[in-house]
Amino acid sequence: MLRKGSARVAESPTYTTTIQYHTTQYMKTIKSTYIPELASKTLAQIDAAMASMTVTGCIDQINWPELYPAAPQTTFILAHTDQMLYVRYEVKGELPLSTKANDLELVNEDACVEIFIADQDNTHYWNFEFNPAGVCNASHRKERKVDVVRLNPEQLASIQRYGQQLCAAHWTLLIGIPLSLIELDLTKEHSRRANLYKCGDKTPMKHYASWNPIEAEAPAFHLPAFFGEIQF
Repeated sequence: MLRKGSARVAESPTYTTTIQYHTTQYMKTIKSTYIPELASKTLAQIDAAMASMTVTGCIDQINWPELYPAAPQTTFILAHTDQMLYVRYEVKGELPLSTKANDLELVNEDACVEIFIADQDNTHYWNFEFNPAGVCNASHRKERKVDVVRLNPEQLASIQRYGQQLCAAHWTLLIGIPLSLIELDLTKEHSRRANLYKCGDKTPMKHYASWNPIEAEAPAFHLPAFFGEIQF
C-alpha cells in the first residue's frame, strides 16, 4: 500500500539522459549488504534504515535513445538477511501512476520498477515487476514467452512491499523477496545474475531504462544475456 511520507515541497520533474558506455562483453557487478538485524524490524523500520545507506546502483542506462531518450532518475539500494533480499527503489521526476490494483496485472503500464534474477544454473529467471502501490507481476521463465510460470497466490503474498510518496513526483518502494522463493542458498552460492529496470508503458513519458546495459534493436528486458551480477 502506498503510504504518505513527510511533507516536502513539490519537486519539478527531472530526467536523466546520460548514455553510458556498454558492450555485449560489459557486465556490471554490485554487492548486497548483509544486515541480519533487519529480520527483526518492521517494513517501515527497514525502509528507514535502508534510506540512510549508500546507493547501490542507478537505473540510468538509456539503451534506445533515438526512441526513448529519457527516464526518471532512479536509484536502488540492496540489502539481505538470511531469509530475505531487500531492494529499495527511489524515483524522482515521475508521478506514482498506479492504475493496476491486483497482483499479476500488467504493472509495466504504470510507473514501474523491476528486478529480474537468474536461477543458480542461469537457464531460467524470475521477473518481479511493481508499480508504486506495490502491486506485483511476477513469473519464472526461460525466455519472454517460453516456459512461463506465474507465481501463485501464496508466493505473491510472501513478497513484502512498502511504498511512500514523498512529494508530487518523488516516490520510493521497498520490496522484500524471500531467498527461498528464488531458491538462493547463501551457504552454497554467493552471487546471482540479475538486472534492474525502470519503465512506464502508458505513462506521460514512455521510458525504458536499465541498470546493466542492453544491446537490442528495440526495447526488451527479457534478455538474460545482458544481466549483471549481484554478490552476496
